[in-house]
Amino acid sequence: MLKVTLIFSVYCMAVVFFSCKYKENGPSAEQVQHYRDSVSEARIDSAYKAIKSRCDTQLLYQVPLMVDSFLKNPALVNKFFDTANIYTDADKKVEKVIRQLLADCDSNLLKETYKIARHRQQLKPQRHKK
Repeated sequence: MLKVTLIFSVYCMAVVFFSCKYKENGPSAEQVQHYRDSVSEARIDSAYKAIKSRCDTQLLYQVPLMVDSFLKNPALVNKFFDTANIYTDADKKVEKVIRQLLADCDSNLLKETYKIARHRQQLKPQRHKK
């Protein structure tokens, strides 16, 4: 019995000794960076879809209002752009891309507004001579 107890003690000490020395390998820095990049890409993709959908909707419904406002007073067009609401994010890469997408949408809306307003100004009713 003493022999079994000694062997058991030796095995227990060996297990304790090796378990204390065992170092768990965590994910490498490259794996962590790859995970962060994939999360950022997914967030950018979803934001791109949402911004594109919102921009298309604004092109349909808000641009006519912007054109009417522009033709009355050009300074009133700026109230349609929400510049007070600046997008911030912990991930600076995502923040930079989303701000660029929002700026592109705003510039496209403004371009379309100016184009339609110019077209409306050129289409004044004219009298036909007999």
